[in-house]
Amino acid sequence: MSSKKHGSAEKFRYAFDNFMSRGGFSVFMALLLLFAAAFVLMTAVRFVVNLVAPEADFALFDQMWRVFLQISDAGAVAEDGDMNLLHKAVGIVTIFLGLVLFSSLVAFITAQFEEKLNQLRKGHSRVIEQGHTLILGFGDRALEIIRELIVANESEKRAAVVVLAEPEKDEMDDFFRDRVEDWKSTRIITRSGLSSSLQMLRKVSLSQARSVVVLNSAAPDASPEEKALADARVLKTIMAVMSCTGEADMPRLIAELHLANTQKLARNISPQISIIEEHSVLARLMVQTSRTSGLAQVYDQLVGFEGDEFYFYRPAEGWSGRSYKQLQYHFPTCTLLGYRSSDGSVKVNPPAATVFDESWEALLLAEDDSTIRWNRDPVPVQPVQAAQQKAAAKVIERQLIIGWNDKCALIVEEYANYLVNGSLINVVVPSINPAMQAEFADIRARHSTLIMNLLEADIHETGQLQSLKPEQYDNVIILKADGGEAELRDSQTIATLLEFRHYFRALGSAGQKTQLITEVADSDNIDVIQAVGVNDFLISNKFVSKIYAQVSEEPAVLRVYEDLFNADGSEMYLKPATYYWQTAPGSLNFADICAAATERGETCFGVRLQAESNDPESNYGIYLNPAKERVFRLSLADQLIVLAEDET
Repeated sequence: MSSKKHGSAEKFRYAFDNFMSRGGFSVFMALLLLFAAAFVLMTAVRFVVNLVAPEADFALFDQMWRVFLQISDAGAVAEDGDMNLLHKAVGIVTIFLGLVLFSSLVAFITAQFEEKLNQLRKGHSRVIEQGHTLILGFGDRALEIIRELIVANESEKRAAVVVLAEPEKDEMDDFFRDRVEDWKSTRIITRSGLSSSLQMLRKVSLSQARSVVVLNSAAPDASPEEKALADARVLKTIMAVMSCTGEADMPRLIAELHLANTQKLARNISPQISIIEEHSVLARLMVQTSRTSGLAQVYDQLVGFEGDEFYFYRPAEGWSGRSYKQLQYHFPTCTLLGYRSSDGSVKVNPPAATVFDESWEALLLAEDDSTIRWNRDPVPVQPVQAAQQKAAAKVIERQLIIGWNDKCALIVEEYANYLVNGSLINVVVPSINPAMQAEFADIRARHSTLIMNLLEADIHETGQLQSLKPEQYDNVIILKADGGEAELRDSQTIATLLEFRHYFRALGSAGQKTQLITEVADSDNIDVIQAVGVNDFLISNKFVSKIYAQVSEEPAVLRVYEDLFNADGSEMYLKPATYYWQTAPGSLNFADICAAATERGETCFGVRLQAESNDPESNYGIYLNPAKERVFRLSLADQLIVLAEDET
């Protein structure tokens, strides 16, 4: 193979190209070097010229100073006004060199400044934060989580939420700025880049983050193919997070995954990863709230940071062998709901005689961790001397579901866990397709003790709604459609809701016992839903996003919700006072009310006053987690908000 020898000029040009390609610093150094060379050259020329045509009292230092002034300021040539033509010519050449060099330097600095601004706008700069919440992903879910974290961070002086996603930084900044009215003490910092990029994860200070929330790019009602691809990206991001920090040092991580197999895989990767099954949570919540009037408002206060929240607490002195029943009265300003054992498992509403192990932590409902008080001496309790009335037995129920989506089968399955034999579930859809029919037939075969019908009807057609007779049902659940724009789906839901409200309004008192539960795609439409007059409503992305925010602050909260949504354990109920007293109990403090619930194996954490149930200013009569000494005047029409095994 023949080798070609390169000349010195070519080698110099190659070395110069490599030097200049290193970036702005090399260009800046090259300009400074040219400036210094021009300064030395013109100083030498002026020195030689002064030897040829000397000027009086013109020393070398004076020549150097004049060269510097002329090369940096064109106006300095006036100082050569009294000199000869040769000196003036040297001054003019010096000025031209200075103009070229300084113009280049100014242009370079301006270009570098603009490039830096462009980099900042692109969101590729480093984030230097500690203890921040890192959200990997963008969209409405991120917005709702940030809104909740702003409330949670009110007590902190300089809280930070960092969002890393693919959209441009300007787009994300405008999105949050337009939709978040008051940031309070929280700073929202956005960066643009791939969430699975190790370099970008290091730039957003992943190792210093308090928690990481990995969002899914596919909607819950997207096609299976879209979900599979989006789940694969989430798994890749999880692996990238672990690569950056190592499993032992990984911050608590909450991931949004749709498919069961990817959820199982993520849980197997690390026990520090929390997975929220959105469809399952919402299906169970819709069933529970539909069967207990007022429960939706209770959940609305519990989920998120604006009302009361779940906390874990253990006093320094330990539990001293006290039972669950005894410990309820040692917390005067918050409510004991259960415990977290040493292995991390959570139990709500345990048997009253359960003795707390010293390693256990109490599960408390409190307004804030600063409001938790532990007293060595219990709050005095005066048991009400009244015979308890036996609770009513379970009754046959009639449920009507309007529409079909991915959650419909889960809702029917969940109803089957609660309803007694002979109860009715009717599902009404505009048109029945074979896949829908086959899935419904499979559910009906597994629950043969219930009456289930899949009906085809368009309620917007004249006479169809009247033929359904919705006033004969205990609940009507209106489901949003799968796929498409959220605004269009909510428009269809609102139109259906209007049909029902108009129908019930025409019936008057005959239709008041039927409760409407409406599912909404976009939480911004909540005001429209409220204006229509719906009694109970659920907003999918908002409710689940609140859970994401809570779990990002305390991962064990997810186990609390899993226990509450499990049909086999204790759940939330609003039970009438007649279950506890035969006659109106009159004025009781909350500790005495809790004692009445304890006698039935229940945990009371609030009351609902019937006289205020229609007053939004009084929070619909719902009082959660009152102080043990607060006095309520109860009638037999009022209700206790309790954790119990069932509704009886």
